[in-house]
Amino acid sequence: MAEKGEAGAPEAAPFLAKATRTGNRYRMHVEEPELYATLEQLKNVGARILSVTQMKATLEEFFMGLISADRAQANAVDVSGK
Repeated sequence: MAEKGEAGAPEAAPFLAKATRTGNRYRMHVEEPELYATLEQLKNVGARILSVTQMKATLEEFFMGLISADRAQANAVDVSGK
């Protein structure tokens, strides 16, 4: 979560478009491969980083993903003609 500070500057606009505002703070979801570059860019525009938290799927989300994958595999049809 980042505090507004200098993040209200025009160069921060691309980040703010991807962020959710809560009071004077912003929250962003960033994929892991983009994390360090995004943190550096936020630092360069004067944002104050309050925390970085890894988001993990809940047990229910994980289970539903397994079920969906299993259903997709079960619905696959062999078209080889054998």
